[in-house]
Amino acid sequence: MIKEGLLRVILLACLTLAGMGVGHCQQSLMGTYWHNGSYFMPVLSETDSSISTVTLSLHEGSGVDVWRKTAAPNVFMHPNHIGNAWTDTIIYFQDSIVHSTIDGQEALLVYGRERKLEDIYLRYDGRSENKWYEISHGFDSVLESDICRQIMGRYYTSDEQGWLITSDKIFVYSLSALPNQSNYVYSYTIRWSETDSPERVLVLSDGRNLCFEMTAEGLDLYKGIVHVEKGANDLEWISRGKMLYHLEKTDLDKAVPGHWPEASTGLLTRGYLEPYPTEVLRLIRNEIYARHGHRFSDQRLTDFYNQGGLWYGLATIEQQPTELTQVERLNVEFILTIEKERKNRKR
Repeated sequence: MIKEGLLRVILLACLTLAGMGVGHCQQSLMGTYWHNGSYFMPVLSETDSSISTVTLSLHEGSGVDVWRKTAAPNVFMHPNHIGNAWTDTIIYFQDSIVHSTIDGQEALLVYGRERKLEDIYLRYDGRSENKWYEISHGFDSVLESDICRQIMGRYYTSDEQGWLITSDKIFVYSLSALPNQSNYVYSYTIRWSETDSPERVLVLSDGRNLCFEMTAEGLDLYKGIVHVEKGANDLEWISRGKMLYHLEKTDLDKAVPGHWPEASTGLLTRGYLEPYPTEVLRLIRNEIYARHGHRFSDQRLTDFYNQGGLWYGLATIEQQPTELTQVERLNVEFILTIEKERKNRKR
């Protein structure tokens, strides 16, 4: 039985979420599927008092988790707890989840003991009647789409080349040429590892493999060197060779300005954020504030956003910065969580 004090905490959290515009109508989650860009999480069963989930990758899975329903609609507590004999209370030491719909995007928000946002799972709807087939053959497209979101955009190089990367093609042209007159066009696919996870390797239609790394400026592309370990399965992997291209991203032709407009248009997942270096996560987080006209005490941030074009200067003309949206506030909180996790791992 949940003690009155803990129940008050849960209800307070729900009221806080209500202030963010998050709905609380109790909905059945039975048979739904969720993903955080790295793992997917089906809801296996649901009773009047709890739901059961399992966390899976395309390579392996984990045990079943049971989440207890609370008096607050759409709030679930992890049942693992310890009793405190001195105060006669029950202390929950793991997570709670909140089922929310934010700006039309359905999500499970995972909170830790200190009510800090620790993960975001987005709703995944397969179209096949065979759900397990749809998950195993459709979830790979979810993982690939995060990578495409990271690398899509317009770039330029120091030797006056322009690059346009779409969801499946790379267009390379001279910056002095007429618009849309590409010198080279390549189709590409994302390479997958032996453990059924996408790699940061682009396989081009001309047979080349390009390893890539996200940077504050854009993308660094490296020659991919193929290695084959002879054996029963001839294990193959690709290592990074010399750098071939340093691509700097341009903010032109974007309805939402900045290098990472997706941070203001939808909830970001762990799978999307994890590949970025920590210093880039800080830039993504503060770019959200920059779009709303916030000024920074750190001159390096001001200089970085001023380099992106006129949008930052125009945003700061307003007397007062504008408020962040619900999506942006959650993204800021979640990016801070990942930054803190990395800082703690270094200790």
